[in-house]
Amino acid sequence: MNIELHHKKLSAFSPVSLADIIFLLLIFFLLTSTYVLEPGIRVKLPRAYTSDVVSMKDIQVTISAEGKLYLNDKEVTLNDLSTQLETLIKESDEKIVIIRADKSVTIDKLVQIMDIGRGVGGEKFLIATRRIG
Repeated sequence: MNIELHHKKLSAFSPVSLADIIFLLLIFFLLTSTYVLEPGIRVKLPRAYTSDVVSMKDIQVTISAEGKLYLNDKEVTLNDLSTQLETLIKESDEKIVIIRADKSVTIDKLVQIMDIGRGVGGEKFLIATRRIG
């Protein structure tokens, strides 16, 4: 029994299959790409050429453009800030407080928050910035 196989070469190229592959790759990269989003309260941070990434376990005080205060994403008043900040600093190994202030916030407000933090045991204060470029 002799079986003959006839294979004809395709004389025309089908661009449909190539388009399918390109669309599948596009969908793959869109779904697997990561977006760096800052969680929490939206503030317009000042820009700097040098900026480091900090962990979310650090103590963060956020000052919005409207002047609202947030301690680790929970809104607090200026009077409650010292007591709540004191308990967080006592629980923390590193006495670091990160201040995320909107770029429209005055330096007076920033220094006021730093004084409160230093008064309750804070040792290091970092001002959050956004990297240029």
